[in-house]
Amino acid sequence: METSTQTLVNKILNAHGIKSAAEFQTVKIHTQIGGAVWGMKGHENALSDVQFVGSLKEQKSIWENIFKENYTSSFEPGKVQLFDENGQLIESLENPRESFKGHTVETPWTKAQFIYFSSYATWNYATAPFNFLVPGVEINHLGFWNENGEILDRLEVIYPDGFATHSKRQIFYFNEDGLLKRHDYWPEVLGGSSATQIIEDYKEFQGIKTGTKRNIYVLNDEDNSYNKDFVLVSIDILDVKFEK
Repeated sequence: METSTQTLVNKILNAHGIKSAAEFQTVKIHTQIGGAVWGMKGHENALSDVQFVGSLKEQKSIWENIFKENYTSSFEPGKVQLFDENGQLIESLENPRESFKGHTVETPWTKAQFIYFSSYATWNYATAPFNFLVPGVEINHLGFWNENGEILDRLEVIYPDGFATHSKRQIFYFNEDGLLKRHDYWPEVLGGSSATQIIEDYKEFQGIKTGTKRNIYVLNDEDNSYNKDFVLVSIDILDVKFEK
């Protein structure tokens, strides 16, 4: 017998187009990404006009035109690489997660560390909520939250060890239609600082719905609030294409 949590998860997956998503292997996203965090890390404008190409079946992706140099990069949880415009290897980092030990929000990043963070984060954003189906994921229903007058349903998602993501525990908020509106997490590579992503302007691409305007703010854990005056990361999605 299906539990109430399973019923909610199924509603969420269907609202975002899981049946269509199952037909595809790859997602391509033309996006412009800004915000304060990139300058803090020494790589301002590195994602100002890029294409993200990610697998829908495993944690693998590439960036095109990263660092505004027509460079490309590759990502998988255990290794990242950066290539120049001629395809020559510039920088490589194995076991990238280990390199962030002791980091705070202010710690500068190498290009490879930047690639790791921006790649796994974007892969997670692009595949949620479909990544709830990753083997080993635990999902708990937390009940409702009043978000500026809109009642949102909350799920606590615990990701398995070895899965490249911000934090094992994350909280997702969904509106009455089952669409993702807010996403809280505690990025370990930023010293466990608190953040929330607000997702707006939903559009449908080949039967799959995604928010095309996303802003990430500092989360106040004491009262679950956030300040819109300081944008950590801004994501404007210009186009999305899925391929089989």
